[in-house]
Amino acid sequence: MEFGQTLAEYVRSVTLDQVPQRDIQVAKLALLDQIGVALAGVGEDPGVKVQNMVNRCTASEATVLGTPRKTSTWLAALVNGTLGHTLDFDDISGYGHPSVVLVPAMLASGETQNRSGRELLEAYIAGYEVGEALARIVPRRADQYHGLHSTAMFGPLTSATVSGRLLDLDASQQRHAWGIAASQAGGITGNFGTHTKPLHGGLASQAGVMAAELAADGFEANPDALDAPLGYIYSVVAAARMEGVDVGKATAGLGQWHIADSWGMKKYPCGYIAQGAIDAALRLREQTDLRLEDLTSVEIRVPHLQPYFRVRPIGEFSGKFGYEYPVACAILDGQVLKKSFSDEAFKRPQLQRHLGKFKTLEDPASAKEGPLGALVIEAKGKRTVYPIEIPLGDAKRPVAPAQVVEKYVRNAEEVVGADVAKQTARMLLDIETLPSIRPVLDRLAKRS
Repeated sequence: MEFGQTLAEYVRSVTLDQVPQRDIQVAKLALLDQIGVALAGVGEDPGVKVQNMVNRCTASEATVLGTPRKTSTWLAALVNGTLGHTLDFDDISGYGHPSVVLVPAMLASGETQNRSGRELLEAYIAGYEVGEALARIVPRRADQYHGLHSTAMFGPLTSATVSGRLLDLDASQQRHAWGIAASQAGGITGNFGTHTKPLHGGLASQAGVMAAELAADGFEANPDALDAPLGYIYSVVAAARMEGVDVGKATAGLGQWHIADSWGMKKYPCGYIAQGAIDAALRLREQTDLRLEDLTSVEIRVPHLQPYFRVRPIGEFSGKFGYEYPVACAILDGQVLKKSFSDEAFKRPQLQRHLGKFKTLEDPASAKEGPLGALVIEAKGKRTVYPIEIPLGDAKRPVAPAQVVEKYVRNAEEVVGADVAKQTARMLLDIETLPSIRPVLDRLAKRS
């Protein structure tokens, strides 16, 4: 089998000298954004519950963000990955949420191996590109249509790539690491809207760290597990009812660098598909004097309604994966923030008595109104259509670096204070100059 060897040799070959500056810049912004949203998840139920379980471990190797706690490498990746996905505020790409899996693995392995910032950045880029390569085999996002969550599907392999690179695995060991990780791939979208959805990020990152460490110790898997009969591609991908698998699509783009053209930042802490609808609702509020009580009905028409977004909002987590609740919050409050998805915000009488006015409809013709559909508003006897545009932050509409820094500082200062947030932002934006990641983690491990 040539595929695994080709991919493994590529991973070992990645250096910053090969990578265009715009991709390096976006990679650093992605690291910054992910650490910030993980800190913003500190204190939320999923992270608290997972950390309570992890606290039973006596190892003291790798940092848990936002606390003075250290644990084993793979358990630190579990907690930090869960924290990073708790608010659904983390980044997106063509293969799911990349950094929520890559960054916890990078921090855990980089800290324990005392690698330089440059080495961490190279490992992150290699892991990101392996995810892009594997995703080229599967039609974009099609895996989720059949119940598999792409972050959990690709994540163990990308995490194993990052940790494998930082553990200096040779090509043979890396292939075994992917084989071990492949047996831990998969997560069901039926768990969206619950604590288990953010756990997907933690489990995927943990799986890769553990796989790389086992491979480094001589633990064996099928070295051709990626593309062997009954292997990852033919089993996990086949489970998604995909046909016409062509591994040549994966290797064809190696070395072409995809981060700058595929990375997207979220402006709002909820499912990505609702981001553009929230923007449209905020435009409605800014451009008119209409308020929630003035509206007779609001139809959110989208060209394709993904199955996991059919969830009706019934509380803190499920509200993140529909359209109606965040759009209603945008119209009522003029903003959608972390606190918008608290149970207290959801239960507000001034929101609840109007939520029944909202309806989401699958309407292929709505693509003529806007690329992502339209809000159709009935109010005061008048019907108005607001296009749902591609949101700012998407790879097609990238934000300025200053906006990523602002988001990071806003998220991090709640846990470590404004001074540390600003200081660590500067350090992470110059990560390739750092002799070690440990000073950054020391600052992020303690509450102010």
